[in-house]
Amino acid sequence: MINLKEFKTKFDREINQYLDNKIQEAEKIDKKAPDLIKIVKEFINYGGKRFRPAIFYYAYQSYSQRSLEKIFKLSFIFELFQTFALIHDDIIDKADLRRNWISVNKKYGIETAILAGDTALMLADELFYEICLEKPKINKLYNRFKQDTIIGQYFDLIKLCEVEKIIDLKTSRYSFIYPGIIGMTLAKASREEIQKWAEILKEVGFIFQLKDDFNGIFADEKIFGKPITSDLKEGKNTFIIKQFLLKATEKEKIKFYSFFGKQKVNHNHLNWIKKILNRKGIVEKIKKTILNRSNKIRKELSKFSRQTSLTSLINLILIRINEF
Repeated sequence: MINLKEFKTKFDREINQYLDNKIQEAEKIDKKAPDLIKIVKEFINYGGKRFRPAIFYYAYQSYSQRSLEKIFKLSFIFELFQTFALIHDDIIDKADLRRNWISVNKKYGIETAILAGDTALMLADELFYEICLEKPKINKLYNRFKQDTIIGQYFDLIKLCEVEKIIDLKTSRYSFIYPGIIGMTLAKASREEIQKWAEILKEVGFIFQLKDDFNGIFADEKIFGKPITSDLKEGKNTFIIKQFLLKATEKEKIKFYSFFGKQKVNHNHLNWIKKILNRKGIVEKIKKTILNRSNKIRKELSKFSRQTSLTSLINLILIRINEF
């Protein structure tokens, strides 16, 4: 049985040591040269569950026991890329908070935030190619991981109506499928095994995003780590909003669009849409969808001939997703 808390403790200790070494290297250039790496380190220490690096590491460990320390170090790339993505996401959204801390763009300015995000991406690439330069199949997967995420972010930005496609690109592939299949491919798991896991991880990603969107309206703001009006202010085209629009009356749609995607969204608007979502049975439908699809995933996991570390990790993630 894996212990995510122990993984996170070790991960945080070692990625901080890695970043400290990069800071010392940069200091040889100039005393101000490490500033951007220090911001990256500060952001990473704001918090985070580290489940992307954990999925990568345990996907590999489930099929190989070779070079585990090197693989653990390689798992840093997923947190560094996440840092790049979140810092730039906060710039796009003009967000002031991230994980209950002042966002990088608010604290240091947009220009510095852009460069800090670029630094995180640079570090991820440097670390990846240091270990995987001569592995063309892995290089291709890593490049697709980055490409699909950025395309998904762009689709979200332009309010593409295909919600499921955005979830697939921005969450399923980014947070679950690619970390898993990159780890399994490095471990030389069979094509059939990788394909089975890719299908399961896609489903986990879908319900994970569904729960995140649910939290974007119903969560405790202190636990959520950013204002729960932010999704409404940004006009995010989520699965829950799609369900609302399918059931809303014309009068309700007019009121909704009077504040959706506008900075004037307040808690009165939030409370209004909460009541509508409850009254129309959408809240119950979302919960049932998450529960039913979680049970289907568990059923698929039980069919595997052997239970692995990755199986245990996905079961733990499912438990957290199903907490309301």
